[in-house]
Amino acid sequence: MKSLESSTKTRPVVSSVPVGRMAGARYRVWQFWRSLRPRPLDDDDRAILATTLPPDGCALFATMSRNDQRHSLMVYQALRERGCTDDELLAAALLHDSGKGGGRVRLWVRPPVVLLKTFAPRLLFWLARNDHSWWRRPFYNAWHHAEIGADLAAAAGLPARTVLLIRTHHQPDGPAAELHAVDDAL
Repeated sequence: MKSLESSTKTRPVVSSVPVGRMAGARYRVWQFWRSLRPRPLDDDDRAILATTLPPDGCALFATMSRNDQRHSLMVYQALRERGCTDDELLAAALLHDSGKGGGRVRLWVRPPVVLLKTFAPRLLFWLARNDHSWWRRPFYNAWHHAEIGADLAAAAGLPARTVLLIRTHHQPDGPAAELHAVDDAL
């Protein structure tokens, strides 16, 4: 016969998703809700853009959603607070999500992408393949926004190193490792 103590203990719930991934997914959902009403750009923000980006780079920045603009400025500020003075890295910080701009990655796509990346990465990979279906295109663009943004930055005349930093900003050990670390923390 089981003892009363052993029969009343609850077993720990085992999740198939590691706690860190679950916390990350919760944080990304919170980010989504916060993104619904981002603060507009102010004169200080516009001064940062004018001193960091060439005119065509500012035009590319303008294609991004206000939320992506605000996020990019936060990444820029975080790099500055770390002591970064690398002009090309700071320009890449401002444009690292430009591949999502121009309506390529709408707000409705972002939560599913984050959740699928965490909980069903193979399904996301399948959705993000390039088969030119209209309904897959936003998933493709979200998954490939670094490459898309890098190509747009190159077309806007940004330096080759800035383009490389945008292209590799999701690589934790790549050329843009510092940008990746700050972006991932925000």
